[in-house]
Amino acid sequence: MSDTNVPAAMRAAGQGDESGTATESGLAGAGALIDRLVEESLGALAQDAHAAIERFQARLTDVGRDHPKSEWGKLGVRVRAQHSPQSTPGAFAVEWVSFTFAHGRAGRRCHTTYIPRGTGDRYQRAAFRAQARPWQIDLIMEAEETLGRIRAAARQLSQARVQLRSAARAVQAARACPAG
Repeated sequence: MSDTNVPAAMRAAGQGDESGTATESGLAGAGALIDRLVEESLGALAQDAHAAIERFQARLTDVGRDHPKSEWGKLGVRVRAQHSPQSTPGAFAVEWVSFTFAHGRAGRRCHTTYIPRGTGDRYQRAAFRAQARPWQIDLIMEAEETLGRIRAAARQLSQARVQLRSAARAVQAARACPAG
């Protein structure tokens, strides 16, 4: 089977030979290169999510000045790293939560409850009806425009990683087969 062309990024990472063809070690290292590129991209998206959350919180504080604290509700948004072995390296979730407070022997404790998103990359307005105050809904949906795009990009990166790693394995398997 003939050699396949290697992308410039793989050659730059030392995963192809001088002629620009894939080597066995290059294909074996393709998974590591893909993981590194996806992890870096997910890291940038996580930073974007944190920035979007900070903008939401600043806007909420600004608009909330016109409302007493008793009308604020107990709603928040967080970026949570995903650490399961099956997760893409650098994977994260951007999720809305409601807060409840309990008093016990250890003092006042805060508990968070995840608000289900449903299908898709964006929360729907109905998901917040029970937790958010009416004046907060438009601010939440404004933040969801950005957060939904971040979730979609992160999902696409994870899917691309799976597809690229699968393709690298298929190329390796095809090259290992003797010509018949």
